[in-house]
This record gives sequence, structure tokens and C-alpha cells, in this order.
Amino acid sequence: MPGERPRKTAKPAPPELAERRPVVDTYHGVSVRDGYRWLEDGTKRDVRRWTAAQDQRARVFLSGLPQRRAIARRLREISKRGFTRYGRMRYAGGRLFALRFDSRQERPRLVVFDSMQDLSHERLLLDLQQLARPGVTVDLNLFEPSSSGRLLAACVSEGGSEEGDMHLYDVESGDRLTDVIPRAQRIGGSAVAWAPDDRGFFYVRHPLQGERPPEDLDFYQQVYFHQVGSSHTVDTYALGKEFPRIAEVELAGLPDRERYLVIVAHGDGGQFEHWTGDGRSPWIRVSGSTDEISKAGLGRDGSLYLVSRKGSPRGRLLRVPSPDATVDQAELVLPEGEWIIDDIVATPSYLFLTQQLGGVGRLGRLDLGTGKLEEVPTPPNSSIREVTPLDGDRVLFEANAFLRPPSYFLLEGKGVPSATPLSCTPPADLSGWSVARDFATSKDGTRVPMSIVVPEGFERNGSRPLILVGYGGYGISMLPQYLVWFAPWLERGGLVAIANLRGGGEFGEDWHHQGMLTKKQNVFDDFIACEEYLCREGYTSNDRLGILGGSNGGLLMGAVLTQRPDLPRAVVADIGVFDSLRAECDSNGQFNVTEFGTVKDAGQFRALYAYSPYHHVSDGTRYPAVLLSTGENDRRVPPFHSRKMAARLQAATSSHEPILLRASDRWGHGPTSVSEIVGLLSDQMAFFADRLGLASSPPIRRSTRRAAA
Repeated sequence: MPGERPRKTAKPAPPELAERRPVVDTYHGVSVRDGYRWLEDGTKRDVRRWTAAQDQRARVFLSGLPQRRAIARRLREISKRGFTRYGRMRYAGGRLFALRFDSRQERPRLVVFDSMQDLSHERLLLDLQQLARPGVTVDLNLFEPSSSGRLLAACVSEGGSEEGDMHLYDVESGDRLTDVIPRAQRIGGSAVAWAPDDRGFFYVRHPLQGERPPEDLDFYQQVYFHQVGSSHTVDTYALGKEFPRIAEVELAGLPDRERYLVIVAHGDGGQFEHWTGDGRSPWIRVSGSTDEISKAGLGRDGSLYLVSRKGSPRGRLLRVPSPDATVDQAELVLPEGEWIIDDIVATPSYLFLTQQLGGVGRLGRLDLGTGKLEEVPTPPNSSIREVTPLDGDRVLFEANAFLRPPSYFLLEGKGVPSATPLSCTPPADLSGWSVARDFATSKDGTRVPMSIVVPEGFERNGSRPLILVGYGGYGISMLPQYLVWFAPWLERGGLVAIANLRGGGEFGEDWHHQGMLTKKQNVFDDFIACEEYLCREGYTSNDRLGILGGSNGGLLMGAVLTQRPDLPRAVVADIGVFDSLRAECDSNGQFNVTEFGTVKDAGQFRALYAYSPYHHVSDGTRYPAVLLSTGENDRRVPPFHSRKMAARLQAATSSHEPILLRASDRWGHGPTSVSEIVGLLSDQMAFFADRLGLASSPPIRRSTRRAAA
């Protein structure tokens, strides 16, 4: 049988209900009561003690669930078989630099290849596990090789904090140089643009102590130039006094000439301005935030290519021909088409366009000589990621799919892509499943696509447990990616569905705008429609439905949980934003106001208050089972959101379903080590299995095999 009938499931120990200490705020004449404001300060002893007790209760319960041990054993087996992928590819000086994620290693490693066709040429540059102090995790937030490939700039942070200092390394010897640049890292990543002769580089940093008031030290990013071998105290200011307080800055450069691009995001809502320069003359502001330029890339001849969404939400391609020209003087290269342009990579003869439509990707190749655009042959039903320019017209790209491990292809200009040894052998056999595409109809009539992973011979009779995953924000599209960590769930008969909600970028900038600011409710309506559709059409049933989301997807979980608690049987929300009225009170939250809105604006406050999950928990409601997880070092979504949501739900629910808070002091915005990932996923899948009645039998035997979608 694909599933077992839901039964009486295990119960955790009664929770320690948090004390209510009411605080009342007034917004635009509206009084808002907050009973758990005291849980926001994680440095207080009573907050730490309550959180530790909640975490202990959750872990004891989860570790005792019937299927937890078998699921964890299967995940460890998959990790030991070796699932390897490469990311953040950089090519410099004839070498390929990459972050190597290997499930047999606790943490990623920074490696360099002299030849991507022979993995024996792989050489270790930085081993994050060796850099870690006892009991403290480390992450590589930023690295950039010099133009010659002889030097490397890298920033390492601890404990998931995403904050660290930049160091320089000699690539040949692996030795760390004496250069140290403080505060060169921002949350979410930054960039470095090296000068062609390796003498130094432009970089982005936050203000140093004494440069601005304490409340401004996480804002006002600016660009500086560092000369190799010198002290950061003599670094030269380049650009940034004109940038807004919530600027998030990235850099790019050409390897063989003094031509630089500065990309300035006005917060996280998708508004950008772009600057170019040669490092000596005054910088040119090419476009402003009202020009709606979503992507930009330097051509090998020094020209600038732009993706404009002004009047063309799916993107049209422009070219700014000279270094002193602006967007007003741009030439049209490619008009808006059906496929959305997500990114552009230039070689001497071609532009390679990463494109997608409705959650399925493709790679376009535009001949700069003829102006002809053609589709590059890639695996079906894939997403195309990380198109890395090499030398000449060669590029390396990654194709990702739900049921196949990432594949890496070499494309030589006009030729056909050829597979490289960078692809890995599948650590789990997912050949017995396929991906169905279906559509739900949202409250306002909008069709919302879903990808649903189903086994061979699947019948829609409502008997299968199903996990529905969603995000819906920041213009981020939910594209195919390898579901290897869901193997224990699929093998026992469970289904997985991924929803392409408004707020993402699956159908262009209009799709994003329909799910942001005062229209955020559309995202929740879309997801609720997907829940209803999956149950109505027999993919699953209400007592077999689980929902899952993280970060902005955690906000989604909280909103649909409070608006329709009758729909799912179990909810897992990772690192979620739940108190929408207090989200902008921390530094990173202020970068999000361009996506979510601000309580300072009356209309935006009304929209935020109308859906804020924490404020819509209702006493006496029968809430489903809920598992919240958070990282105590998270600087993107502060852990107080999960603390307050857990406290409010535990006090309000009238059901006997568990409300659990799993809090880790070893990570920030999600786990990054293999053991932490396996531990969290084991808990979550065991939680879903227990609540949704997943079969406990061994993995399904399959007699037929075919290529996975």
C-alpha cells in the first residue's frame, strides 16, 4: 500500500507555555497587542532558557518517532554514496575555480581545476572543515580569483552569521597573505572586481566603527579599491556616497581591460541602478531604479548589455555601445518574447541567455553577428544555472532537474553541448518517478502551475501522503532542482509537489509584482488553491497533506496556516517571518521593505496587518501539527519570529496536535553542514511520516526503468 491510514500518533510532552507580557503598539490609529515581545531578545537568560526547553522537547519527540531512525539511516546512506555538485564557478588564468559540495564531506571545499575534463587535476585550495574552530561552523561567503588566477580573495564567516573579513591567498602555494579587509561581506554575498594586472581590486564594504553612528553600521555600502600588499586603512574610496541607505552592491569586471560594472540594488524588491567606469575617470550612472533594468552584463568589447523590463515584463535586451553612454542611448538587441530572460553572459561572438517560462528553463544563444537567437539543446524539463564564460566563445553551464543529479556541459560557441566529468553518479535511483505538470485556479482566476512528482502507475485515489512546497517572493522562480534528499519519502510512496506562485519570477516581472507589497495576499491565495486542487483531484487528501516552506516560504506557511488551518494535516516552516509588523525592526528587515512594505505607510501597514501570521493566530482554533525551525545566528530572519509564533500557537490551539520549536545555535539562515542537513531533514520527514501516515515498508521495488523527467 502507498500509505497507511492516519492513526493515533505519538504525543510530545506538554509544552512550557510562555508567559504573556503584553505590549501595545499603535500604527495609524490601530492598537496592536503583542503578548510575547519579550521573546525577541535572545540575549536574555529567560529567553535562552525557554528556547532551550522548547528545542529539547522537540528533539526528544522527533527522535522517538517510529520512522525517524530508518529515514536518517537512508539519508546517511545516500550521503555516503557521494552526491557531488559544484557551484559559484569562476574561470581565471586558464583555471576553473569552484565550491565543491560533497555529501561525504561535512562542509564544502574550494577547489581549482587545470582541466575540467580530467578530475584528477582537481586541487584543494580551502577546506572549510579545517578552518573551523571546535564547535563552530564556518561558511565561505565570497571568493573571487584574480584576472591571472594567481591570487584569490575570500571571505569566511562563522556560525552561519554571514559576516567576516576578507583575506587574500596565493593560489599556487595556498598560503594566506597578510592583507585583511574588515567588514567586506554583506548578508547574501558580495563581489570583487580585480584589475587586469592583479595589482588590486574593487570591493564592497560596510562602514567601519567611527565612520557612521552604530545604528547605521549595517547600511550604506560603498565601493573601495585595495592594492595588494597594503593595509586596508589606505584603501581608496571609489563610489557609493550617492547610494541609498539600503543599497546592496555587487561588482563585475573584464579580465583583460579596465572596465567595471557596479550593480546597486535598492533593497530586496527588485529595483536596481547600474554604474560603469574604468577605475580612473568619473563613474557613469547608466540606469536608475525607475528604468527597470533587471540584469546587466559586460560585453567582451566593453559594451554593456541590459535586460529591461520597462513596458516589457518578460524582458527585452538592450546594448549600451560606449563607456560614457546611458540607458537612454541604448540600442534594441532583442525584443520581448514569450520566454523570460533571467540572466545574460557575453562571449566575443555570442550572448548566452538563461531563460525560463513557468518554472522550466532553457539556454538561448544569440549570435552577435547575425542577431539570430536559437535554443541550445539541453536535457528536457531542466533549469539552466551558472553559465560560466571560459576563454573564447566557450561556456560551462549546469542543467538541473527534479529527478536527475546536476549535469555540467561544455559548450564551444556554435557547437553542441558536451557532458563533462563534473556530473556525478546518482546516489539514489529515482528512475521510477516522473514529473506531472498541472494547474490550480487561484481566487481571482489566475492559473498557478505545479510540478508533481509521482511514481509509475500512479492512481489519483487520495491515498498518498503529499508534501507541497512553496515560496512566492523576491521574483525568485521555483525551478527544477534535484530532489535526492526526498528519496526516503518517495521510496515509501509519498508524493512531492512544487508550486510556482505569484511573487516569483516564473512569468516575468508582472508575476512578481502581483505577489509583493500590498498584493502579497495573492501568494497565499495561490498556495491555498494548490492545496485544494491536490485534494480535490485525488493526488492526496486533507488528512494526507503536508506543507513545507522556508524563509519567505516560512512566511507563506504561517499565513496559509492561520488563514486555512483546516487544509493541511502537518506544517513545517523553516526560518520563517511570522511577525510582519516587527520584521523591519532588525537591520536586514529594512532591506526587505521594498518587497514586503513598511508599517510607516498606512496602506502597506493595513496589508501587512491583514496577513501577519503571528497576529492571526486565534484562540481555540484546531491547528494542525506544526514544526518550526530556526537558527540562533540567523541575520536574515531573526529567530524571534519562530519563538513568538511557537509561543502563540501553543497557547491558542485547541487540538492535540504538537506545536514544536526546533532551534539550533550552530547555524544561521539554515544548516550548511551535511550532518546538520541530514539531521533536520530526518526530523522533518519523520514528522510528516508520522502525521500523514506514510508507509513504513522498505523502498518500493520497481521492475521497469526509464529516463526520469
